[in-house]
This record gives sequence, structure tokens and C-alpha cells, in this order.
Amino acid sequence: MAGLPPIDREAPCCQRPELAQLERTSVLLKRTRHLWKRRAQRKLFKLAGTQGMLDEQWQHSLEDSMGFRGQWDEHRRYQMEELKRLGLTPSSTLLEIGCGPLTAGIPLIEFLASDGYVGVDVRSSVLDMSWQQIGRAGLSAKNPRLICSDSFGSAELGDRQFDFIWAFSVLFHLSDELLDKLFANFSQRLAPRGQFIANIQTNADESTWLEFPFLKRSVEVYETAAAKHGLRTVNLGTIAERGFKLESVERDNILLQFSGA
Repeated sequence: MAGLPPIDREAPCCQRPELAQLERTSVLLKRTRHLWKRRAQRKLFKLAGTQGMLDEQWQHSLEDSMGFRGQWDEHRRYQMEELKRLGLTPSSTLLEIGCGPLTAGIPLIEFLASDGYVGVDVRSSVLDMSWQQIGRAGLSAKNPRLICSDSFGSAELGDRQFDFIWAFSVLFHLSDELLDKLFANFSQRLAPRGQFIANIQTNADESTWLEFPFLKRSVEVYETAAAKHGLRTVNLGTIAERGFKLESVERDNILLQFSGA
């Protein structure tokens, strides 16, 4: 059987159909690869933009649940630094009242030993967000506990005591009746040498925030309410004096420390 005639590689391309076909195929493959690459890049950019938008919406939801937008990072930084300044260590146990979307809770869970953190909030929808926060941060193994309660976890916590009880931007949202119940509860909830720390507002006009009242009381009112349940009050100064950096009305909030008399 006669073999195929040899390809004349010196002949012009138009006279070498085999090579011309190979070149056309190569060009087509390059164009296809480039087209798919561009499409993949556009898809990735679109996904990245969508994810960025979703992340921004999520952050806004967290900030709205905490208070006001643009304050998240400073609230987190200040609360962690303040608690460490007051003696919080990894072996401490801490109960956070009004934990919200875990502005301070996430770094606290990360800092404390397993089972060291308990957060309480009256808003179940916000606690749903808090659990998502714990999952996103990969902190489930720390076994944090979140409690939805309108009685400061009194029933759920039994007789458990804590080294620290922290209530940031909470007391001025409580009615006089709830404030009395809080001090009655915490007088039994503090471990020996434990401390309950909270900020209060004494200057701003009374109003509302979300579904909560926003109340103005003097330091003396809190001292009297705490003393009724055997707690001693120490005025630690304004949070601005203690390092809070935002130029907002809350910088004049006073930080109070309550402990067993």
C-alpha cells in the first residue's frame, strides 16, 4: 500500500492544508481559553461584589442591633481593654447582660477559657445573629452559653456565680422595678471578690431606643438601689476618661463598679 505523500514544509501555508488546519485549531483553542478565562473572571468579580454587599449588609444589621452604625470597632476595643484593666484573665468567668450581637462577646469568648462566657439578652432575634457570629468566628468549641431571658437569666443560671458581670449600655434602659430585680439577682450572682460593672448616663434627655426606654439617673440613685441589696458602689469616672475614643454623647457615661459590701 502506498504511503501518504510527505508534507512539504517549505510550501506556503495555503498549499499545506494539514498545517493550516492545525493553526486554525490552535487559534480557536486560544480564543476559547481566553473567552472562558474572561467569563470566569467576571463571575468571580460578580461573586466577590455580591459577597461584599452581603457582608456589608450583615455588618449593618449587627451595628443596628448594637446601637448606631460606625461605632462597632471602638465599642469592641474599649470593652475588652476595660475588662482586662479591671482584672479579667482567661480563667475568669463572665456574665454579660444585654450581650446583643456579641460586640464584646466574640473577643471575650475567644479570650476566656471554655465555658467561661455566658451572654443574656431579651431579644431572641438578636441572639439568633449571635449564634451565627459564634459560628463564623469558629468559637463553638469554647462552649459559650447564650440565654434569652427577661429576668437576667435568674431561672436558667440557677445558683451559678461569676467573677465578672458586665452590662454595657444596659442600666439606663431598665425601669426602676427591673433595676431593683437586677441588683437583687446580682447580689447573689457575684462570686467572692466578684465585681459587677456597668455604665450609666446622667446628662442626656430621656427618650427611647428601639423598644426600650432611655432613662437619666444620678449616681446616687444607683448607689441607693445597690445598697438595698448589700452592694457597694465605686464611681470609676467617665468612659472617656478611661479611654473611650468616640466623640459621642455616651463618652460622658459614668462607669460604676458594684461589689459585695
